[in-house]
Amino acid sequence: MDGVLVLWDVDHTLVDVDGLGREAFDLAFLRRFGTPVRHQPPMAGRTDRAIAIDMLRLNDIPVTDAHLEDLRAGAELALDELAHLLPARGRALPGAVDALAAVGARTVQSLLTGNVRRIAEVKLGPFGLISHLDLDAGAYGWSHEVRAELVAIARRNAHGRYNRNFGKVVLVGDTPEDVGAALASGAGVVGVATGRYTSAELSRAGAHVTLEDLADTGRVEEAVRTAAR
Repeated sequence: MDGVLVLWDVDHTLVDVDGLGREAFDLAFLRRFGTPVRHQPPMAGRTDRAIAIDMLRLNDIPVTDAHLEDLRAGAELALDELAHLLPARGRALPGAVDALAAVGARTVQSLLTGNVRRIAEVKLGPFGLISHLDLDAGAYGWSHEVRAELVAIARRNAHGRYNRNFGKVVLVGDTPEDVGAALASGAGVVGVATGRYTSAELSRAGAHVTLEDLADTGRVEEAVRTAAR
C-alpha cells in the first residue's frame, strides 16, 4: 500500500469514550456562559466546529469568533480534567490497536476526525493508539465545519510531512458523514459498523467496503487495500 494515506475517525471507530466529549463541551458552555446547555446539537459524524456553532446558536448565544474560541479552549480544559475517567468509562474498540499496528506497518496513517486535535489526543491516549499514528499528517475538526474539507487539509499536511504526494487517500469511519466526506473528496472509504449505523446503511451511503468491526486484522488490511484501488 505504498503511496496510500489512511485516515481514521476517532469516536466509535477507534474508541468509545462514553460521552465524555459531549460532557466536556457542556461543562465549557456552563462555565463560559453561566447557564447549562438546554438544546443539544447533533454530534455523530460532525466536526467540533460545526457542533460548537450550533450549540451557540441553539442556545441563543451570538456566534462570534471569540465565543467559539472560548468554547474550544474550555472544552479542551474540561476534557483534560475528565481524562482520569477514561480508563474506567472508555475503551479501545475490539481490534483497534492491532488494526492500527498492521495498517501502519504498510502505509502512512493519521486521523481525520471531527474532534479538536487536543481532544482527539486525550481520547486516544490511555488506550495505546497514538503510537501507531502520525498525528501531524491528519486533519481535525476545528479547521473547518464541513468534514469533507478536512480531506484536502490532511493531504496538504501529509505532503508537508513526507515531501511526496499520496496517490490515494482512504478514510475509515463509522458514519454516513465519514462516507460522504470521502466521496466528496475523491477518497476511498471503509465503513465500520461499530457506531449507530449498520453495514447496510453505510453501504447505501456509498462506502466502498464495510466491516462489522475491526476485530479481524486481516480483513481490515484487505478492506483498506480494496478501498485504495
